[in-house]
Amino acid sequence: MQTHDTGKLVLAFRALTVIAGLLIAGAYFSPIWWVSLKAPNYPEHTFPDGVRIHFHVNGVFNGCKERPKDADVYEDEALDCVHEMNVINHFIGMEPIEKGATLEIAAAPYLFSLTGLMLLAFLFYKGPFWWVLPSAGIVIPVAFVADYSAWLWWFGHNLHPWGAFTVKPFMPTVFGQGKVAQFYTYSYPHYGFGLLLAAAALLVLAALLRRKSLR
Repeated sequence: MQTHDTGKLVLAFRALTVIAGLLIAGAYFSPIWWVSLKAPNYPEHTFPDGVRIHFHVNGVFNGCKERPKDADVYEDEALDCVHEMNVINHFIGMEPIEKGATLEIAAAPYLFSLTGLMLLAFLFYKGPFWWVLPSAGIVIPVAFVADYSAWLWWFGHNLHPWGAFTVKPFMPTVFGQGKVAQFYTYSYPHYGFGLLLAAAALLVLAALLRRKSLR
């Protein structure tokens, strides 16, 4: 009976681990966080979502949609909101977005591949410190927020005099709404962060089942 129960636990923790690995793989190709800036000089009919960018683990991408068709003003064209965000940053003396997290972005493919290998090993390894293997996937969402927050602090505390508008060093909004000069800021997790949280929760449960099966 004990062997039968242990077999079920092993199957359960392996299934949870595989699902978690797939979620993490999906998150790698998904937006993790989004930021939007709104101001009177970026009207809603032109920028319906504001000046919006998406943070992925492997870079920063345009979060704006095509301009709505208006024959008197525009033809359809995609907005480049990464460029627009850099223009706004320059306005207050802030560094361009591409200055941030260059090492993390370069390392992301290797770190996620390593996480995948650790989860694969977790499926079968029974030796000492087995719990280290799923921890790689569990810490990803925490590590992302910590790194994201640190870089926001760096951007907000390394302002240059070239800005047309002088502001004191500040901490940009990590989560929620804020205001800098004439710009209203919005910063929230995207669905990729939800995938990472779901994967972390599944791995915690998988680790608990694994511990029970090894007793």
